[in-house]
Amino acid sequence: MRHYEHLYIYEIEGEVDESLIASPDYIGCWNEGESSFLFFHSDQRSLVDRVISGARTLRLVDAYDMPYEEWQGGTLTPFRVGPLWFRPPYRKETTPEGCRDVPFDPGVVFGTGLHPTTYDCLHLLVDFFKVNIPETVLDLGTGTGILAVSAALLGTKRVLAVDINRLSVSTARRNVRLNGLDEVIEVVEGDALEMIEREADLTLMNIHYSVLDAITNREAFYRKKSVILSGVLRSDYYTLLRKLQKRRRLVRERRTGHWFTAWFEA
Repeated sequence: MRHYEHLYIYEIEGEVDESLIASPDYIGCWNEGESSFLFFHSDQRSLVDRVISGARTLRLVDAYDMPYEEWQGGTLTPFRVGPLWFRPPYRKETTPEGCRDVPFDPGVVFGTGLHPTTYDCLHLLVDFFKVNIPETVLDLGTGTGILAVSAALLGTKRVLAVDINRLSVSTARRNVRLNGLDEVIEVVEGDALEMIEREADLTLMNIHYSVLDAITNREAFYRKKSVILSGVLRSDYYTLLRKLQKRRRLVRERRTGHWFTAWFEA
C-alpha cells in the first residue's frame, strides 16, 4: 500500500482519456463539470503536455504541487466512532479494546472522516444501529465509501454505494476490498437523482445542497423509511428542514461549526 506524501495536480479544461496516461505514478482523474484534475505522485508535466498536445479539446488551466495533508485538510490519523477504529492502512497501531479495526485509504477523494459532515454522519449512523439494524442501505454520493463500509461493519446485510465520479467509485471499491466486504457492498457509478428510486431500509446522503434539494423534491425520497443526510450549511439546512418536516420526523441532528447533519424517519 503506497503512502501518499506529495501530490502533483494538473487542472485541465476538457475530459481526459485516461488510457493515454501511461505512468506508474498516476493516481487518478477527478472530473468536475467541464474540468479534469489529474493526480500523480511525481512531477509529470511533460506527460501531461504530450496528452494535451494530442487533443485539440484540452487546455492546461493550472498545475499544483502540495503535501498530501494540505489537499485532505489535515494529517490522516486513527480515530474512533463508536465501535469502529479507522486508520490509514499503512499505519499499524493497536486497536482499542472492543473496537473493529477499519483500514481506510481515502486516496485523493474527500471523505476521510476529518470533515464535520462525514464525522457527524458516522456518529448518527452508529446511533441508528443501536436501535435498528437495517437489512439494506443505500449510500448516495459515497465518495471514499466510508459510510458504506461503516454500515456493513455495523451489521447491515447489503449496501449499494453510488457515486457519479469514477475516481470516487474506484476509491470506494478499494476500501471495500481492504475490509473484506465485497460480498456485502456493491459500488456503482450513477446519478443520485436516478438512484434515489432504489429501495433501501436506510438511505445515506452526504452530498451538496443543490443535489439534496433536487432529491427531496422527488416522491421517491418520501417513500424512504429512514434517512441520514448531511453536507449542508446553516441557512440551507433550515430551508431544507422546513420542507422535510412537513412529511418527515426529525429524530436527531448534529451541528459542528456551520455544518448540519440530520436523521429523519417517515
